[in-house]
Amino acid sequence: MNILIAPDTFKGSLSSIEAGEIIKSGVKKIFPSAKTILFPLADGGEGTLDVIEKLIGGERKRVSVSDPLGRKIKAEYLKKGENCFVEMAKAAGLTLLKEKERDPLKTTTFGVGQIIKKAIEDGCKRIYLGVGGSATNDGGIGALTALGIKFFRKDGSLIYPGTGKDLIEIVKVDASELPKNTVKCKFIILSDVKNPLYGKKGASYIYAKQKGADEKTVEFLDRGLKNYACVIEKFTGKKVSKIEGAGAAGGISAGFLAFLNAEIKSGAETILKMGNFKEKIKKADLLITGEGKIDKQTFYGKTLQILFNLAEKYRIPTIALCGTVDEEIYKILDSNMISIISILPGLVDYRDAMKKAKYYLRIKTEQIMKILKWIT
Repeated sequence: MNILIAPDTFKGSLSSIEAGEIIKSGVKKIFPSAKTILFPLADGGEGTLDVIEKLIGGERKRVSVSDPLGRKIKAEYLKKGENCFVEMAKAAGLTLLKEKERDPLKTTTFGVGQIIKKAIEDGCKRIYLGVGGSATNDGGIGALTALGIKFFRKDGSLIYPGTGKDLIEIVKVDASELPKNTVKCKFIILSDVKNPLYGKKGASYIYAKQKGADEKTVEFLDRGLKNYACVIEKFTGKKVSKIEGAGAAGGISAGFLAFLNAEIKSGAETILKMGNFKEKIKKADLLITGEGKIDKQTFYGKTLQILFNLAEKYRIPTIALCGTVDEEIYKILDSNMISIISILPGLVDYRDAMKKAKYYLRIKTEQIMKILKWIT
């Protein structure tokens, strides 16, 4: 039996790699001779670097950079030939801050630019930037400043290093000192976020609150991103506010689209392609996937939806394991190929579920495999 194990993260408890190893152990306990292939999932957010390294290899490079508040930390990128993979969260992630430190008016993506600068100096010519889990709402001006672009206020003063509160003050941009080797690089933004740069569905209104913003701050940041878009159009002729996904990770996508000619690609689809997922699923007798919660959002471009579509296309029986499942799913999902199963044994306290996720996932996998053993 060929079993393809391809879970996403169980947020707050298990990474996709950890979940995959646990599922594999449960499968092997009941089917010792089964051939298992691990394919952890990622979409550009936290854990993306680990997943890409697991799928295609590469060399980890450690660099000294600034965290979201300007403090010195160690971060890393993955180099594979002339390709570089950068996880934004390594230098500008929410997990780098204590809850009381979260403030998108003060946080910056400067450290992200520092990582990219080091990678380019290291010979990388194609930069893949995963943009999930950020603590920032600076439109990417911090990262762009680190790469050599200058932003100015009305009084002519230089904005440095560039934070969310600075967006409203930008009146001029100078990209003339952007190094030639940076200009020649190809930049790919890995993201499955569809939000525009500003407005009620934009970066600030949808994501700034989880980064520490109150209502007043959200409105201020949104005005700043709108001003930023106007300045970008004035100096580059590009209308980034009209581009789907420009609001990803506090608007960093907009800045890279405008000044570095970046391209936005689906993080999930790009990583699936990197690991030749289609070829692997074609050879599978069974697909086991899953994530922390499966609800109607799962069917709006999330990674599991892509897997479900491929399973239907190639007629591969699929088991999707999750912590919780929305009852609506059983109305939305009309498939004889896909089964969605909660790993929880009943009504379980949230903290207990998170703490024992590893145990529940292993036990449920074993139980399912026992049933399969008796009927095969």
